[in-house]
Amino acid sequence: MNRLLLPILIFFTITLSGQRQWEGGLLLGGNFYQGDLTPSITGTLQGMRPAYGLLLRRSLGAHFSLRANAFRGKLSGDDAYFSDYSGRALSFSTDITELSLLLEWRLFSSALAGSRLTPYFFAGGGFLQMTPRANLLNQQAGSPPAGVKEDAQAVYNKSRFTFPFGFGLEYSLNEQWALGAEGGLRTAFTDYLDGISFAGNPNKKDWYGFAGFSLVYRWGASDQDGDGVADNKDHCPTQPGKTHFAGCPDSDGDGIADPDDDCPLLAGPLNGCPDSDGDGVPDQADHCPELPGPLFRAGCPSLDSDGDGIPDEEDRCPQQIGPASRLGCPLLDSDQDGIADERDQCPLIPGSSTNYGCPEAAGETETDYRLFFEANSTRLTDQQGLLLNSLAAALARQPSASLLIKGHADEQGGTAANQQLSLLRARICYEYLLQHGVLPRQIHYEGFGDAYPLAAHDNEAARHLNRRVELELQLQ
Repeated sequence: MNRLLLPILIFFTITLSGQRQWEGGLLLGGNFYQGDLTPSITGTLQGMRPAYGLLLRRSLGAHFSLRANAFRGKLSGDDAYFSDYSGRALSFSTDITELSLLLEWRLFSSALAGSRLTPYFFAGGGFLQMTPRANLLNQQAGSPPAGVKEDAQAVYNKSRFTFPFGFGLEYSLNEQWALGAEGGLRTAFTDYLDGISFAGNPNKKDWYGFAGFSLVYRWGASDQDGDGVADNKDHCPTQPGKTHFAGCPDSDGDGIADPDDDCPLLAGPLNGCPDSDGDGVPDQADHCPELPGPLFRAGCPSLDSDGDGIPDEEDRCPQQIGPASRLGCPLLDSDQDGIADERDQCPLIPGSSTNYGCPEAAGETETDYRLFFEANSTRLTDQQGLLLNSLAAALARQPSASLLIKGHADEQGGTAANQQLSLLRARICYEYLLQHGVLPRQIHYEGFGDAYPLAAHDNEAARHLNRRVELELQLQ
């Protein structure tokens, strides 16, 4: 069995070389025995004998380690320790060698718990080589006890499978050194650890155990969270994580490491956050998490009753189709001539599209036209220029005709400012007509400020109608 020790330790080293930080050290303590010659716990401890050995340990994570043990020791017992058995006068001494492989479960990682002390449980399997030497014929008088002959002639296997289990504590002195203390029991599934069975209690198997201390030295890359990623490569060195996440955890299991996960405790597809309605807006920012809607509406759907592309809450006319420029309200056609007011130069008088919504001048003695302006503006549009061109042509054809130009403003400014603005609007038209050949005696202009509104000043559409120049053409 001793010849197997070195090959087995080499095998353990090769098997575990892909793992993490190593620990290797010495075991010093004592073996104790429970069997035919120890009817009580007191006797078990009374017969404790020295033991020593080696250990080799590798961490398998924050809570598990794999450990190889090799130790030698001695077991002994004597009826002389017990007055009830002194007449039997049996005793034994057994040399043992054990090789075992143990799985350790640590209750917590000392680094993560902020403590140097780590408790652990262990269990595993191994091989036991035993050499019992039983003293069966030490009686002073009388015949030997029953069963001595059978035990003296017994043939049994001295190489046994053993099942160790127990509890221990490890205390880190520093990053390299640690002290440990542990105790555990073993069963070798035999009643001949002591070489005695029939002369004792053949119905009960023998047990043995080890209690002692360990001194271990650590080497290899430091991995304080025990996740298999060395601290110098671990993006989360104090949190056990996964190798493909550079040592960081994925608490919600959504495939996104916690540092990169906007919702580390809730699995989801959007940077790790859930999206219940699948609208691309994460639930924590979605005001309507069960109804799909666009991001610019905070994940809520757009209700558009009239289908004009403007959401109802932004649509001033939610039951009527209208453009965005009119906030969803339909275009106005006050004179019902089929030309919207915003393009109709005579919005209150039916006219033709060829004359920009105004009636044709031919055959009439008086015709009104209107030009509408932007707020605080006196600029003529190209369309308004075309109308003025047609008026200039009409005045040129009929030298007796005249044109009165009346400027108006909305009530947004002060009275004096509105008066000045309306006069400038009328004058710009006057000067335009002069530049296009109209005689000065044929045209006159005035400004009326905000004194004569076409509509109440309660909305933008009404104010647009009031920012105007009226053109009264006299054909006499």
